[in-house]
Parts: sequence; structure tokens; C-alpha cells
Amino acid sequence: MANIFGQEQTHEGSFRADDLKLTFAGGGGAGALVQQANFTMTRQVNMLYEIGSTNVYYVGNRRQGQAQLNRVVGGSGSFQTLVSTYANMCEPDMLTLEASGGCGGAAGGVTYNLMEATLTQIGASVTAQDIVITENLGFIFADLEIT
Repeated sequence: MANIFGQEQTHEGSFRADDLKLTFAGGGGAGALVQQANFTMTRQVNMLYEIGSTNVYYVGNRRQGQAQLNRVVGGSGSFQTLVSTYANMCEPDMLTLEASGGCGGAAGGVTYNLMEATLTQIGASVTAQDIVITENLGFIFADLEIT
């Protein structure tokens, strides 16, 4: 029997939601109700040109990372721990986002360690429709380790 939608597709693996872990300063992230996490690492590199030749040189390597967590405000003590751990810029700590598992052709994983993270921003919003307070937390971090 021919495939009615065109070319036959093949299942190569699966990802389970419970294979993704967010860890705060060596502890678990459960109860913090984080709904979304994103981060970027930027490296400044300038180009120098040599007069009288076509030579160019790269100068730089200063890095700065930024991260954002969006969460639902709840009654868990995990939130208080999260804020108090990262609020002191004199004692930054590591944020870890780990994706592991999968099955079939999707097996494997990656770990992102956001080194020396500190909290720089807190904001919140609520809508009358949802009656749920959504909070966003902004961080900066000094370096990124990927394993």
C-alpha cells in the first residue's frame, strides 16, 4: 500500500520531557516552576588591519553571558533559595541546564554550565484571565562550559 502523504517517514528516536533537568547551585530545580530558560554567551572580537598589507589580526576574547528564566510564582521554598543564592554578586554560583537521555537515534545529551552566575533583574506580570503571576529572572554569567 502506498503512503498517502508522499515519501515514507522513519522514526529515528524520541525525547522525554523528564530527561531535561535545571539545577541551581548544585541543588535541584524542582519546585521553582521554571517554564522557560534561555541564555546567550557573547565574545567581543575586534579586527585590526595592518597598513601596507592585507594582513588582519583578531584581538579580543572578552566574554559575557546573559540568561533569562521565566517561572510561575508558587509557594515552594525553591524560589526563595534560587533568589537568595544568586542575589549576592560577591558570591556568584553556577546554573546548570542538562538535557540527557532520549532513546533510539536520539540518545545522548548535553550539559550547559553557566559559570559564576549572579541575579541582575527580577520582573513579574499577571493577567486577569489566568490569575497566575509569571516572573522573569535575569542573570549575567562569566563563562560557559559545554559537555
